Amino acid sequence: MKQFGKRQVLLFVVLLVLAALGRPAAIMAAEPLSTADRVALQSTMAQYIEQHTVGDAFLHVDTKTGEVQKLYPATQHPMIVRLNDIVVLCADLVTKDGKPVNADFYVTRDNGQFVIFQTEIGNRAPLQALVMKGAASLLE
Repeated sequence: MKQFGKRQVLLFVVLLVLAALGRPAAIMAAEPLSTADRVALQSTMAQYIEQHTVGDAFLHVDTKTGEVQKLYPATQHPMIVRLNDIVVLCADLVTKDGKPVNADFYVTRDNGQFVIFQTEIGNRAPLQALVMKGAASLLE
């Protein structure tokens, strides 16, 4: 039930390399995100999900119940939230029964590469609070 296959990840990586050859790396907070950056960010999220899939599912521990949830990739959102020099990407994962679960991926740039350093699964409240405070903003 995985949506992000190896071919898709490879295509995103190829696009990322081609885009990187066309322009120097920029600090994310210093300028708007280019189309190449947006493609690279979506690719990073797809690769992260693929690399952290166990069997056929992305596993998540519900810390309130102790239940290990098996989640499956459904939709990557084009929405990008900027928080200082990091960005937050969003995706929908679904349970075996098809119930959607929000997934937020916090990303920074390290030596020209995007790196996901934190995920929030089914916990959109912290990101919403940052947006409401004006500490984070939605990019168009």
